Amino acid sequence: MKSCALRGRILGGNQIKYTPRVGIILLGRPIAKNLTLPALSGAPERCGVEGWLRRHAFRPLLGKEHPLAKWSDSRYRLATCPHGGGREVAAWAETVAYLRHRVGEPLVWRPSVDFLQVGEEALLRAAVVYADPARALMLADQHGFVPVVAATDVDGAFLVAARGAAATVEAAEGARVAVVPGTFATTLGLYTLYQRGLRPKAVPAASWQQAIRWVLSSDCALGLLCEATYRALALRTLRALRVIAGPWNTPAAHVWLVRRAYPALGQRLEEVLLAMNEDAQGRALLTSLGVTGWRRYAGELETVRHLVAWVRTEIVYNK
Repeated sequence: MKSCALRGRILGGNQIKYTPRVGIILLGRPIAKNLTLPALSGAPERCGVEGWLRRHAFRPLLGKEHPLAKWSDSRYRLATCPHGGGREVAAWAETVAYLRHRVGEPLVWRPSVDFLQVGEEALLRAAVVYADPARALMLADQHGFVPVVAATDVDGAFLVAARGAAATVEAAEGARVAVVPGTFATTLGLYTLYQRGLRPKAVPAASWQQAIRWVLSSDCALGLLCEATYRALALRTLRALRVIAGPWNTPAAHVWLVRRAYPALGQRLEEVLLAMNEDAQGRALLTSLGVTGWRRYAGELETVRHLVAWVRTEIVYNK
């Protein structure tokens, strides 16, 4: 059979080549010998080397510590809470590239548009998660994650209505209020309303953007929004909404968590995140994310554990 060479770019631009005689070569070093082109399912000349490698596990050939094995390993997936409805995607993509380079591991991130999607990604596939306090507690308690770094900005919640609506906080009694279940803003907002003797009908939305649409279309009289989401809204949307109350705050903030099985990854991530506060490129990325800075996690999630436990037992969501 006539020899051929196929090239692709993976792992930050490292060259990879396939030849029927030698096999797959990464950085000039053979890693999978004695493979011939007809024996390869979905041969690389039909889908490209990178696409082909994504669908084939070489860990038995490479060993689990080989960089190519790591690159295809789900333990290096990173998940983040969605907030700006896509407006923050570019900022997060740049931030993950920054972390990937400085942590020295091939972290993989995909943007999420709603909390149902990021929930599945975080719980089932990710090794690193950036989550709000409610979701962070769940990950730490039930899924083997360890908090390592927190945002310096505490989490808050706003109660909002459409600009033309004659609504007050008291109007929440018995009213349809759009919420995003499982988020800390919903937990904090509902707890605060109940503490005031108000019992709204919590209507579950898949995302903050859906909650906003329901408020503006009058499907819901009010909505509870994450403070970070509200402050990142486009000017046109801000002008269409009116803040009824808030921000309501606690000492807790968004948290970076790493699976307990990867302590070295957690230690290195902590070092890199904290260094962003003093690094020019890091500070620019923090600004683009709407975050003031990072600090070592100091147990603040325990201050809101009672809120999360309360909402799980007291709130029944309406359709």
